[in-house]
Amino acid sequence: MPIPEKDKSFYRYTKGHRFAAMYPLLAREIVDKYGLTEGTCLDIGTGSAALVIELSKITDLEITALDAEPEAIYMAGENCTLHGVPDGRIRFVTAPVEELPLPDESVDLILSRGAIPFWDDLPSAFREIFRVLAPGGNAMVGCGFSHLQTLEDVKAMRPVWPPDVLAERTRWKKGGLVEDALRQLGVNTYNITDDDYGTWVEIYKPGRM
Repeated sequence: MPIPEKDKSFYRYTKGHRFAAMYPLLAREIVDKYGLTEGTCLDIGTGSAALVIELSKITDLEITALDAEPEAIYMAGENCTLHGVPDGRIRFVTAPVEELPLPDESVDLILSRGAIPFWDDLPSAFREIFRVLAPGGNAMVGCGFSHLQTLEDVKAMRPVWPPDVLAERTRWKKGGLVEDALRQLGVNTYNITDDDYGTWVEIYKPGRM
């Protein structure tokens, strides 16, 4: 569905974006965590593409940015131009997480920040993520900020949602939904971190013996 006019400012990755100071730090944290500066990277639910724009500046990763909303992809392309990202440096794809148009075991690093609250079918989403994840690869999915920020900065950036919106945005974290979805798939190489910075699901796909 089209992006509501009131939400479009969030898809414009400008200096005035509410998370503008966070994305470069999160990109650096991801590089430090996984030690990956080359290979393939997929960003699911890319939105403004802010995270992969910052990753493109500090790595040689081959990046694919995916979103189910064509208008988000269009605005992400505009953000790339704004940030001086060369044409073709990030490949954009319009598709839902439940139907990733990528070959099996083809992606070394899968990222998704802020999209999981909008996934209606967690088992299908994680099935696709695990399918395209390469042996020895990592996926980092969730909602959170960078641990390179101070908690004071995080608190200042974090949106204050009305109770009904907060309940909907955090529904995926309740009742063991993620654990159940991964268990259905037979995936046991994962870790869930839930702290003051946010909640992240990290999945590791063992390498071939």
